[in-house]
Amino acid sequence: MAGYDIWIWVAVIVVSLIIEFTTMAITSIWFAIGGLVSLIMAALLIGFELQMIVFVILSFALLVTLRRWAQNKFLNSEGTTNLDLIKKEKLELLTEITEHEKGTVKYNGIIWNAVSANAEPIKAGTWVTVEEIKGNKLIVKKEGK
Repeated sequence: MAGYDIWIWVAVIVVSLIIEFTTMAITSIWFAIGGLVSLIMAALLIGFELQMIVFVILSFALLVTLRRWAQNKFLNSEGTTNLDLIKKEKLELLTEITEHEKGTVKYNGIIWNAVSANAEPIKAGTWVTVEEIKGNKLIVKKEGK
């Protein structure tokens, strides 16, 4: 396996990080760390069997022992991400929402697409409340409705 094991661990790390960044479940990050340790072992020419043993034991040990701590540290008390903090925010609509066009709002310097929660048109300049997030758009209602 000489030489190929390094690429195996690079692939494990990359795939684990991609999964973690797309799910934000604080699960596969531990496999990326286990893969990193095994990658270092491969660079030091330690046998692949030992690399696998260390990867499995370390990854599962980190998952079992640190996941709950990491969730409490990085997620708020309801188990949601910081992205969910935008919910119930009151924002000014920058561009009009119509039946066929999304509007836009600005939150923390980022422009978001916005659609009306009840499919009614909303004029630019109106203050809206964020009801939920679906993909890359905010579902909003007119303030006071």
